[in-house]
Amino acid sequence: MKIKTIITFLFIVSVSFVFISGTTSTQSPCDSPYVGGHTGAPGETGCNGCHAGTANAGNAIIDFDLGTSTYVPGQTYQGFIRIQQAGLDKFGFSCLALKNSNNTTIGTFNMLDTARIRTYADGNRNYVSHTPCGADSLNANSWSFTWTAPPVNEDTITLYIGALAANHNHATSGDFGYTRKIVLPVQTSNNIDQTSAAKLNIFPNPFFNVLTVQGLQNEKTTAVVLLDISGRTIIPSLPFYNGNHLSLTLNENSPMPSGTYFLKITTDKNLYIKKIIKL
Repeated sequence: MKIKTIITFLFIVSVSFVFISGTTSTQSPCDSPYVGGHTGAPGETGCNGCHAGTANAGNAIIDFDLGTSTYVPGQTYQGFIRIQQAGLDKFGFSCLALKNSNNTTIGTFNMLDTARIRTYADGNRNYVSHTPCGADSLNANSWSFTWTAPPVNEDTITLYIGALAANHNHATSGDFGYTRKIVLPVQTSNNIDQTSAAKLNIFPNPFFNVLTVQGLQNEKTTAVVLLDISGRTIIPSLPFYNGNHLSLTLNENSPMPSGTYFLKITTDKNLYIKKIIKL
């Protein structure tokens, strides 16, 4: 009887273990270890800290924009990163903002697309980077995020990125690492031309064929380009009506597929990158 009782107990424990193991949620494919320290900032390597090759030795085209050359305390800016290198199919980045006087983390990063980018802390530094699900793309890839400046004047701030263009061969060979930075002195005057990025409004969004952009006071638009979600140029020159309200009409004879795009607006004073959704 005692042996039978022990066997029955072990069976119940085994079944319970299988049931619990089978019902435990698995890790999201967009999750992976959070690793900082590879932006090329003071005290950090670039992506070449792990991947083979010499930093900045490749021929990638890298766009790293924040839409401003100075910052206003408390203002939010939209960051845009695009990496293009033919023949490669995996791209990534890590970004960090530091106060120049003591190299401490400053400002706040936020995500615009949680499937493709993430924010995290590693030690005493805060980062925004790609996710594994946001890395795969042939020949080019891009990401957008926001960065909010500190609420008071912190003197000059520098944003650093480490960028990677890889061949996805599950090794570190044949990959290319790059570093870039944006230096932002504090803005000394409350100039509407520098603060209008946060006020830029696009509607309707989502849209069908017509978009209106508000917030371009005292700025002359010089170019409007449409990019896909990976940062590839879809329409290199969109027609527009110039003024405080920028009106765009897409070609109804060649309709765009429904999906998410980026609208890149260049003016005589700023560069804007805005996410739009086509119905």
